[in-house]
Amino acid sequence: MLGHGAPGADGTPTAHQRPLGVTEILVVTFTEAATAELRGRIRARIHEARLQFARRLLAEQQGTAAPLCTDPVIGPLLAEIADASEATRRLLDAERQMDEAAIFTIHGFCQRMLRQNAFESGALFSRELITDESLLRLQAVRDYWRSEFYGQSRSLIEVVAELWSSPEALLDEMSGWFANGELQLLPALPEASLAEYHQQQLARIEAIRSGWLSQLDEIRRQTEGQVSRYTGKNYEGWLETISHWASAPQSGYQLAKPLERFGLALMQDNLKKGGKAPDLRLFAEIDALLADPPNLKPVVLTRAVKVLQERLAGSKRQDHLLSFDDLLGDLDLALTSPLGERLALRIRSQYPVAMIDEFQDTDPQQYRIFHHIYAGKPDTALLMIGDPKQAIYG
Repeated sequence: MLGHGAPGADGTPTAHQRPLGVTEILVVTFTEAATAELRGRIRARIHEARLQFARRLLAEQQGTAAPLCTDPVIGPLLAEIADASEATRRLLDAERQMDEAAIFTIHGFCQRMLRQNAFESGALFSRELITDESLLRLQAVRDYWRSEFYGQSRSLIEVVAELWSSPEALLDEMSGWFANGELQLLPALPEASLAEYHQQQLARIEAIRSGWLSQLDEIRRQTEGQVSRYTGKNYEGWLETISHWASAPQSGYQLAKPLERFGLALMQDNLKKGGKAPDLRLFAEIDALLADPPNLKPVVLTRAVKVLQERLAGSKRQDHLLSFDDLLGDLDLALTSPLGERLALRIRSQYPVAMIDEFQDTDPQQYRIFHHIYAGKPDTALLMIGDPKQAIYG
Protein backbone atom coordinates (compact mmCIF):
# COMPACT_ATOMS: atom_id res chain seq x y z
CA MET A 1 0.00 0.00 0.00
CA LEU A 2 2.85 2.38 0.85
CA GLY A 3 5.41 0.76 -1.46
CA HIS A 4 7.88 0.31 1.38
CA GLY A 5 10.27 -2.56 2.06
CA ALA A 6 14.05 -2.45 2.32
CA PRO A 7 16.10 -5.02 0.35
CA GLY A 8 16.96 -8.22 2.20
CA ALA A 9 20.44 -9.23 3.33
CA ASP A 10 21.16 -10.69 -0.11
CA GLY A 11 19.93 -7.56 -1.86
CA THR A 12 16.64 -9.13 -2.95
CA PRO A 13 13.81 -6.55 -3.00
CA THR A 14 11.12 -7.17 -0.40
CA ALA A 15 8.71 -4.47 -1.53
CA HIS A 16 6.13 -5.11 -4.22
CA GLN A 17 7.12 -3.58 -7.54
CA ARG A 18 4.46 -0.93 -7.07
CA PRO A 19 2.27 0.32 -4.22
CA LEU A 20 -1.00 -1.63 -3.99
CA GLY A 21 -4.49 -0.33 -3.33
CA VAL A 22 -6.82 -1.90 -0.79
CA THR A 23 -8.78 -3.52 -3.65
CA GLU A 24 -5.63 -5.46 -4.65
CA ILE A 25 -4.85 -6.94 -1.24
CA LEU A 26 -6.98 -10.01 -0.59
CA VAL A 27 -8.01 -10.63 3.03
CA VAL A 28 -9.82 -13.91 3.71
CA THR A 29 -11.50 -14.93 6.94
CA PHE A 30 -14.19 -17.42 7.85
CA THR A 31 -17.39 -15.70 8.94
CA GLU A 32 -19.35 -12.67 7.77
CA ALA A 33 -19.03 -11.20 11.26
CA ALA A 34 -15.25 -11.52 11.06
CA THR A 35 -15.14 -9.73 7.70
CA ALA A 36 -17.08 -6.78 9.14
CA GLU A 37 -14.81 -6.67 12.20
CA LEU A 38 -11.66 -6.84 10.07
CA ARG A 39 -12.89 -4.09 7.77
CA GLY A 40 -13.45 -1.83 10.76
CA ARG A 41 -10.12 -2.66 12.39
CA ILE A 42 -8.15 -2.18 9.16
CA ARG A 43 -9.89 1.12 8.48
CA ALA A 44 -9.05 2.30 12.00
CA ARG A 45 -5.38 1.34 11.64
CA ILE A 46 -5.10 3.08 8.26
CA HIS A 47 -6.71 6.18 9.78
CA GLU A 48 -4.29 6.11 12.72
CA ALA A 49 -1.29 5.73 10.39
CA ARG A 50 -2.51 8.60 8.20
CA LEU A 51 -2.78 10.89 11.23
CA GLN A 52 0.77 10.04 12.29
CA PHE A 53 2.16 10.80 8.82
CA ALA A 54 0.09 14.00 8.63
CA ARG A 55 1.56 15.12 11.97
CA ARG A 56 5.06 14.38 10.71
CA LEU A 57 4.36 16.26 7.48
CA LEU A 58 3.10 19.28 9.43
CA ALA A 59 6.19 19.19 11.66
CA GLU A 60 8.43 19.10 8.57
CA GLN A 61 6.62 22.08 7.06
CA GLN A 62 6.93 24.05 10.32
CA GLY A 63 10.54 23.01 10.86
CA THR A 64 9.79 21.40 14.22
CA ALA A 65 10.52 17.95 15.61
CA ALA A 66 8.01 15.28 14.63
CA PRO A 67 5.93 13.92 17.54
CA LEU A 68 7.19 10.63 18.95
CA CYS A 69 5.19 7.57 17.84
CA THR A 70 5.49 4.50 20.06
CA ASP A 71 3.20 2.28 18.02
CA PRO A 72 5.24 -0.89 17.22
CA VAL A 73 3.94 -1.00 13.62
CA ILE A 74 3.40 2.62 12.65
CA GLY A 75 6.59 3.88 14.35
CA PRO A 76 8.96 1.87 12.08
CA LEU A 77 6.92 2.92 9.03
CA LEU A 78 7.43 6.57 9.90
CA ALA A 79 11.17 5.99 10.14
CA GLU A 80 11.38 3.97 6.93
CA ILE A 81 9.30 6.10 4.54
CA ALA A 82 10.91 9.35 3.47
CA ASP A 83 8.00 11.06 1.70
CA ALA A 84 5.40 11.83 4.37
CA SER A 85 3.24 13.76 1.89
CA GLU A 86 2.93 10.84 -0.54
CA ALA A 87 2.31 8.38 2.32
CA THR A 88 -0.45 10.61 3.72
CA ARG A 89 -2.09 10.80 0.31
CA ARG A 90 -1.96 7.05 -0.25
CA LEU A 91 -3.36 6.32 3.21
CA LEU A 92 -6.19 8.80 2.65
CA ASP A 93 -7.04 7.08 -0.64
CA ALA A 94 -6.98 3.71 1.11
CA GLU A 95 -9.22 4.95 3.90
CA ARG A 96 -11.74 6.25 1.38
CA GLN A 97 -11.70 2.94 -0.52
CA MET A 98 -12.21 0.65 2.46
CA ASP A 99 -15.82 -0.07 1.52
CA GLU A 100 -14.43 -1.62 -1.67
CA ALA A 101 -11.62 -3.51 0.07
CA ALA A 102 -11.18 -7.17 -0.90
CA ILE A 103 -12.18 -8.68 2.45
CA PHE A 104 -14.19 -11.87 2.03
CA THR A 105 -15.13 -15.11 3.70
CA ILE A 106 -13.50 -18.14 2.11
CA HIS A 107 -16.84 -19.01 0.50
CA GLY A 108 -17.38 -15.47 -0.70
CA PHE A 109 -13.93 -15.40 -2.27
CA CYS A 110 -14.51 -18.71 -4.08
CA GLN A 111 -17.91 -17.61 -5.35
CA ARG A 112 -16.52 -14.33 -6.65
CA MET A 113 -13.62 -16.01 -8.45
CA LEU A 114 -15.87 -18.61 -10.06
CA ARG A 115 -18.28 -15.97 -11.34
CA GLN A 116 -15.65 -13.50 -12.50
CA ASN A 117 -13.73 -16.23 -14.31
CA ALA A 118 -16.57 -18.39 -15.58
CA PHE A 119 -14.74 -19.50 -18.72
CA GLU A 120 -11.58 -20.63 -16.93
CA SER A 121 -13.47 -22.19 -14.02
CA GLY A 122 -16.29 -23.80 -16.00
CA ALA A 123 -18.81 -22.28 -13.58
CA LEU A 124 -22.48 -22.33 -14.51
CA PHE A 125 -24.36 -19.08 -14.03
CA SER A 126 -27.68 -20.93 -13.80
CA ARG A 127 -26.84 -22.68 -10.52
CA GLU A 128 -28.65 -21.33 -7.48
CA LEU A 129 -26.64 -20.87 -4.28
CA ILE A 130 -28.35 -22.39 -1.23
CA THR A 131 -27.32 -21.52 2.31
CA ASP A 132 -28.91 -24.57 3.93
CA GLU A 133 -28.81 -28.03 2.42
CA SER A 134 -30.22 -29.82 5.47
CA LEU A 135 -33.42 -30.84 3.66
CA LEU A 136 -31.42 -32.31 0.79
CA ARG A 137 -29.27 -34.23 3.27
CA LEU A 138 -32.34 -35.54 5.07
CA GLN A 139 -33.89 -36.73 1.80
CA ALA A 140 -30.62 -38.41 0.83
CA VAL A 141 -30.30 -40.28 4.12
CA ARG A 142 -33.94 -41.39 4.01
CA ASP A 143 -33.42 -42.75 0.50
CA TYR A 144 -30.29 -44.53 1.67
CA TRP A 145 -32.09 -45.96 4.71
CA ARG A 146 -34.84 -47.43 2.53
CA SER A 147 -32.53 -48.85 -0.12
CA GLU A 148 -29.96 -50.26 2.30
CA PHE A 149 -32.08 -51.65 5.13
CA TYR A 150 -35.56 -52.39 3.81
CA GLY A 151 -35.78 -56.06 2.87
CA GLN A 152 -32.87 -57.10 5.07
CA SER A 153 -33.14 -59.94 7.61
CA ARG A 154 -34.78 -59.34 10.96
CA SER A 155 -31.52 -59.98 12.80
CA LEU A 156 -29.67 -57.34 10.75
CA ILE A 157 -32.46 -54.80 11.27
CA GLU A 158 -32.27 -55.42 15.02
CA VAL A 159 -28.53 -54.65 15.02
CA VAL A 160 -29.11 -51.46 13.02
CA ALA A 161 -31.96 -50.39 15.36
CA GLU A 162 -29.62 -50.69 18.35
CA LEU A 163 -27.26 -48.23 16.65
CA TRP A 164 -29.72 -45.72 15.16
CA SER A 165 -33.41 -45.39 15.85
CA SER A 166 -34.13 -43.54 12.60
CA PRO A 167 -32.57 -42.06 9.46
CA GLU A 168 -32.39 -38.74 11.32
CA ALA A 169 -30.23 -40.33 14.03
CA LEU A 170 -27.85 -41.67 11.38
CA LEU A 171 -27.72 -38.23 9.77
CA ASP A 172 -26.87 -36.58 13.10
CA GLU A 173 -23.87 -38.85 13.48
CA MET A 174 -22.68 -38.09 9.97
CA SER A 175 -23.43 -34.36 9.85
CA GLY A 176 -19.79 -33.31 10.10
CA TRP A 177 -18.65 -35.58 7.29
CA PHE A 178 -20.60 -34.29 4.29
CA ALA A 179 -18.43 -31.27 3.57
CA ASN A 180 -15.11 -33.05 4.01
CA GLY A 181 -14.07 -34.13 0.55
CA GLU A 182 -10.70 -35.20 1.98
CA LEU A 183 -12.29 -37.69 4.37
CA GLN A 184 -10.92 -41.20 4.09
CA LEU A 185 -12.37 -43.86 6.34
CA LEU A 186 -10.26 -46.84 7.30
CA PRO A 187 -10.30 -49.77 7.12
CA ALA A 188 -11.51 -49.87 3.54
CA LEU A 189 -15.00 -51.06 2.66
CA PRO A 190 -15.36 -54.85 2.90
CA GLU A 191 -15.92 -56.66 -0.37
CA ALA A 192 -19.04 -58.37 0.96
CA SER A 193 -22.49 -56.82 0.91
CA LEU A 194 -23.98 -55.60 4.17
CA ALA A 195 -26.05 -58.79 4.47
CA GLU A 196 -23.01 -60.97 3.77
CA TYR A 197 -20.90 -59.07 6.30
CA HIS A 198 -23.66 -59.49 8.89
CA GLN A 199 -23.83 -63.23 8.28
CA GLN A 200 -20.06 -63.51 8.60
CA GLN A 201 -20.19 -61.85 12.02
CA LEU A 202 -23.04 -64.08 13.19
CA ALA A 203 -21.03 -67.11 12.04
CA ARG A 204 -18.02 -65.96 14.09
CA ILE A 205 -20.19 -65.70 17.20
CA GLU A 206 -21.94 -69.01 16.50
CA ALA A 207 -18.58 -70.79 16.21
CA ILE A 208 -17.74 -69.69 19.76
CA ARG A 209 -21.21 -70.57 21.08
CA SER A 210 -21.25 -74.07 19.62
CA GLY A 211 -17.61 -74.66 20.53
CA TRP A 212 -18.33 -73.70 24.12
CA LEU A 213 -21.30 -76.04 24.48
CA SER A 214 -19.56 -79.00 22.85
CA GLN A 215 -16.33 -78.62 24.83
CA LEU A 216 -17.59 -77.48 28.21
CA ASP A 217 -16.12 -80.47 30.06
CA GLU A 218 -12.71 -79.89 28.49
CA ILE A 219 -12.93 -76.16 29.26
CA ARG A 220 -13.51 -76.98 32.91
CA ARG A 221 -10.70 -79.55 32.96
CA GLN A 222 -8.14 -77.11 31.52
CA THR A 223 -9.07 -74.09 33.64
CA GLU A 224 -10.55 -75.07 37.02
CA GLY A 225 -7.80 -74.87 39.61
CA GLN A 226 -5.16 -74.26 36.91
CA VAL A 227 -5.63 -70.48 36.65
CA SER A 228 -5.62 -68.14 39.66
CA ARG A 229 -9.14 -67.57 41.06
CA TYR A 230 -10.69 -70.00 38.56
CA THR A 231 -12.55 -71.93 41.22
CA GLY A 232 -15.46 -71.55 43.55
CA LYS A 233 -18.64 -69.47 43.25
CA ASN A 234 -17.34 -66.82 40.85
CA TYR A 235 -15.89 -69.41 38.51
CA GLU A 236 -19.13 -71.39 38.45
CA GLY A 237 -21.02 -68.16 37.77
CA TRP A 238 -18.84 -67.42 34.73
CA LEU A 239 -19.44 -70.88 33.30
CA GLU A 240 -23.17 -70.65 33.89
CA THR A 241 -23.50 -67.17 32.33
CA ILE A 242 -21.56 -68.14 29.21
CA SER A 243 -23.42 -71.43 28.87
CA HIS A 244 -26.76 -69.66 29.12
CA TRP A 245 -25.66 -67.17 26.43
CA ALA A 246 -24.38 -69.97 24.20
CA SER A 247 -27.58 -72.02 24.40
CA ALA A 248 -30.08 -69.13 24.11
CA PRO A 249 -31.35 -67.96 20.69
CA GLN A 250 -28.71 -65.71 19.14
CA SER A 251 -29.50 -62.01 19.51
CA GLY A 252 -27.47 -59.63 17.42
CA TYR A 253 -23.82 -59.26 18.31
CA GLN A 254 -24.21 -59.60 22.07
CA LEU A 255 -21.35 -61.39 23.80
CA ALA A 256 -21.34 -62.81 27.31
CA LYS A 257 -19.29 -60.54 29.57
CA PRO A 258 -17.40 -63.39 31.34
CA LEU A 259 -16.23 -64.65 27.94
CA GLU A 260 -13.16 -62.44 28.31
CA ARG A 261 -12.11 -64.62 31.26
CA PHE A 262 -11.51 -67.49 28.86
CA GLY A 263 -9.21 -65.80 26.40
CA LEU A 264 -5.95 -67.68 26.08
CA ALA A 265 -3.64 -64.72 26.75
CA LEU A 266 -5.37 -63.72 29.99
CA MET A 267 -5.35 -67.24 31.37
CA GLN A 268 -1.68 -67.76 30.50
CA ASP A 269 -0.81 -64.53 32.30
CA ASN A 270 -2.67 -65.73 35.41
CA LEU A 271 -1.58 -69.35 35.40
CA LYS A 272 -1.03 -70.82 38.86
CA LYS A 273 2.45 -71.93 39.82
CA GLY A 274 2.74 -75.48 38.62
CA GLY A 275 -0.52 -75.21 36.70
CA LYS A 276 -0.78 -76.66 33.21
CA ALA A 277 -1.19 -74.05 30.48
CA PRO A 278 -4.55 -74.33 28.67
CA ASP A 279 -4.17 -75.20 25.00
CA LEU A 280 -7.73 -75.55 23.76
CA ARG A 281 -8.04 -73.88 20.36
CA LEU A 282 -11.35 -72.33 21.42
CA PHE A 283 -9.50 -70.07 23.88
CA ALA A 284 -7.41 -68.53 21.07
CA GLU A 285 -10.58 -68.11 18.99
CA ILE A 286 -12.18 -66.23 21.89
CA ASP A 287 -9.16 -63.90 21.96
CA ALA A 288 -9.54 -63.25 18.23
CA LEU A 289 -13.26 -62.50 18.58
CA LEU A 290 -12.76 -60.12 21.48
CA ALA A 291 -9.86 -58.33 19.75
CA ASP A 292 -12.11 -57.62 16.74
CA PRO A 293 -15.68 -57.82 18.02
CA PRO A 294 -18.54 -57.79 15.50
CA ASN A 295 -19.55 -54.20 14.84
CA LEU A 296 -21.88 -53.12 12.05
CA LYS A 297 -21.45 -49.41 12.77
CA PRO A 298 -18.19 -48.65 10.91
CA VAL A 299 -19.35 -50.72 7.93
CA VAL A 300 -22.65 -48.84 7.65
CA LEU A 301 -20.95 -45.47 8.13
CA THR A 302 -18.27 -46.06 5.50
CA ARG A 303 -20.94 -47.12 3.02
CA ALA A 304 -23.32 -44.34 3.99
CA VAL A 305 -20.73 -41.55 3.65
CA LYS A 306 -19.88 -42.55 0.09
CA VAL A 307 -23.48 -43.16 -0.99
CA LEU A 308 -24.90 -40.03 0.65
CA GLN A 309 -22.21 -37.75 -0.79
CA GLU A 310 -23.00 -39.15 -4.25
CA ARG A 311 -26.78 -38.82 -3.74
CA LEU A 312 -26.44 -35.26 -2.44
CA ALA A 313 -24.21 -34.22 -5.33
CA GLY A 314 -26.61 -35.81 -7.80
CA SER A 315 -29.61 -34.01 -6.32
CA LYS A 316 -27.84 -30.65 -6.52
CA ARG A 317 -26.74 -31.25 -10.10
CA GLN A 318 -30.26 -32.21 -11.12
CA ASP A 319 -31.80 -29.12 -9.54
CA HIS A 320 -28.92 -26.78 -10.50
CA LEU A 321 -28.11 -26.03 -6.87
CA LEU A 322 -24.84 -25.06 -5.26
CA SER A 323 -23.92 -25.05 -1.55
CA PHE A 324 -21.23 -23.04 0.21
CA ASP A 325 -18.99 -26.10 0.44
CA ASP A 326 -19.41 -26.77 -3.29
CA LEU A 327 -17.85 -23.37 -3.95
CA LEU A 328 -14.54 -24.53 -2.47
CA GLY A 329 -14.68 -27.82 -4.32
CA ASP A 330 -15.46 -26.15 -7.65
CA LEU A 331 -12.63 -23.63 -7.35
CA ASP A 332 -10.22 -26.34 -6.22
CA LEU A 333 -11.22 -28.46 -9.21
CA ALA A 334 -10.97 -25.51 -11.59
CA LEU A 335 -7.42 -24.73 -10.44
CA THR A 336 -6.30 -28.28 -11.27
CA SER A 337 -8.03 -28.34 -14.66
CA PRO A 338 -6.26 -27.70 -18.00
CA LEU A 339 -7.24 -24.03 -17.66
CA GLY A 340 -6.15 -23.92 -14.02
CA GLU A 341 -2.93 -21.97 -14.52
CA ARG A 342 -4.75 -19.32 -16.54
CA LEU A 343 -7.31 -19.00 -13.75
CA ALA A 344 -4.55 -18.78 -11.11
CA LEU A 345 -2.82 -16.06 -13.16
CA ARG A 346 -6.02 -14.00 -13.37
CA ILE A 347 -6.51 -14.27 -9.59
CA ARG A 348 -2.88 -13.36 -8.88
CA SER A 349 -3.13 -10.37 -11.21
CA GLN A 350 -6.23 -9.19 -9.38
CA TYR A 351 -4.83 -9.86 -5.89
CA PRO A 352 -1.01 -9.90 -5.87
CA VAL A 353 -1.04 -10.12 -2.07
CA ALA A 354 -3.28 -12.38 0.02
CA MET A 355 -3.65 -12.60 3.79
CA ILE A 356 -5.53 -15.59 5.23
CA ASP A 357 -6.80 -14.96 8.75
CA GLU A 358 -6.86 -17.74 11.38
CA PHE A 359 -5.20 -20.04 8.88
CA GLN A 360 -4.85 -23.04 11.19
CA ASP A 361 -8.64 -23.39 11.05
CA THR A 362 -8.52 -24.22 7.34
CA ASP A 363 -8.52 -27.67 5.80
CA PRO A 364 -6.31 -29.23 3.10
CA GLN A 365 -8.67 -28.18 0.33
CA GLN A 366 -8.50 -24.52 1.33
CA TYR A 367 -4.72 -24.70 1.61
CA ARG A 368 -4.50 -26.34 -1.81
CA ILE A 369 -6.51 -23.51 -3.42
CA PHE A 370 -4.10 -20.81 -2.25
CA HIS A 371 -1.08 -23.02 -2.91
CA HIS A 372 -2.12 -23.36 -6.56
CA ILE A 373 -2.54 -19.60 -6.88
CA TYR A 374 0.52 -18.25 -5.05
CA ALA A 375 3.15 -20.95 -4.51
CA GLY A 376 6.46 -20.31 -6.26
CA LYS A 377 5.47 -16.84 -7.52
CA PRO A 378 8.06 -14.36 -6.20
CA ASP A 379 6.11 -11.35 -7.47
CA THR A 380 3.25 -12.17 -5.07
CA ALA A 381 2.82 -12.69 -1.34
CA LEU A 382 0.72 -15.16 0.63
CA LEU A 383 0.53 -14.44 4.36
CA MET A 384 -1.01 -17.12 6.56
CA ILE A 385 -2.08 -15.57 9.85
CA GLY A 386 -2.49 -17.98 12.75
CA ASP A 387 -4.16 -17.55 16.12
CA PRO A 388 -2.40 -19.53 18.88
CA LYS A 389 -5.44 -19.23 21.14
CA GLN A 390 -7.44 -21.29 18.64
CA ALA A 391 -4.76 -23.78 17.67
CA ILE A 392 -6.31 -26.49 19.86
CA TYR A 393 -9.29 -26.53 17.51
CA GLY A 394 -7.16 -27.16 14.42
